[in-house]
Amino acid sequence: MSAAESEADAATAASITIGKPASELRALWLQPDIQSRIWAHFAKVTPMSDRTAEWVARGPAGGEYRWRTATGDGEPDAVRWTTEDGADVPNVGVLSFQPAPGDRGTELHLDVRFDPPGGAIGQALSKLFHIAPHEIVRTALYRFRAIALTGEIPTTDPQPAARKGGADR
Repeated sequence: MSAAESEADAATAASITIGKPASELRALWLQPDIQSRIWAHFAKVTPMSDRTAEWVARGPAGGEYRWRTATGDGEPDAVRWTTEDGADVPNVGVLSFQPAPGDRGTELHLDVRFDPPGGAIGQALSKLFHIAPHEIVRTALYRFRAIALTGEIPTTDPQPAARKGGADR
C-alpha cells in the first residue's frame, strides 16, 4: 500500500447545511459542553478548558483509547483541532463554514484525519468490527444540526413506544 493510499484511508469528510448564520454555528460548536453531546455516539468527551478536551473511546475487544485535543484560535470561517502528544488515536480535524447557496444558511464541511491504533492491524480490526469513520463524522454533523436547530438530539430511548427500550417490554 502506498503512502497516498494509506493517507486516504485515514481521512474522512462529510458536509451538511444548517439554516443559521456561520457566526452562530461557530460559537455553538466551540461551547465546551457541546462536544460531549455531538460525539457521544463515538466517545466520552470531557472538556478540560475552553479549548481542550479529553476523549475516551471504546474499541474492538474491549479496548479503551484516550487522547486530548486542543482547538486552535483564529480563523472566523473554520475551527481546527489536533491531538496532543501521546494520543492513543492521533487525529486532526477542521470544520469549515461557507455560505449556503440561495441564502439558505451555512454549509458545514467536517474533515477528520486520524491514525488508528496499531497501524494496518488497527485499520483491519476497525473494518472487521464495522467501526466506520465516515459514519462517525456524518452522525456528529447530524447531531450538531439537531442541537443547532432544536436544542436537543432526537431519540426514541426510553419512550414507551420505543421498541426494546421503553415500557412495552
